Amino acid sequence: MIRIADTILVATDFSRAADLGLDAAAILARQNDAELVLVHVHVPEAGEELEDDPSTLLLYPGPAIREELHAQLKEIADTKLAGLKTKIGLMASRDPAEGICHYAKHVDADLVVLSTHGRSGAARLLIGSVAEAVVRHAPCPVLTLRSKAKD
Repeated sequence: MIRIADTILVATDFSRAADLGLDAAAILARQNDAELVLVHVHVPEAGEELEDDPSTLLLYPGPAIREELHAQLKEIADTKLAGLKTKIGLMASRDPAEGICHYAKHVDADLVVLSTHGRSGAARLLIGSVAEAVVRHAPCPVLTLRSKAKD
């Protein structure tokens, strides 16, 4: 079998649509004996406290929000990704796609896996496509999966 990745980054926004990406990333991680990095990019609200880490150039949500998000990520890792070599990643960015790409570079990911919400037409134009931006700017190949889940 051809090994495609040592480190797979899978992004989640905690939506039902994101579950498809989690499932696919878990399959790929098992097939490749790869490390799975589960990451969430928190989009801060106006005036929300952020903390930075000068050594990594990453921004993080304030302590209260960080604790809540970390617990959600840990629950996903313990249930959906049980038995896999998994790390949890969390950062804050005003642009989720930029955050995913930055984190992928930070962990030297070989592959990024994420689900799309499947928006089209005016909704896609108004909201934008995180997956499309990640495909354009990621430092590695990106596997996108179109979810039919309605959140």
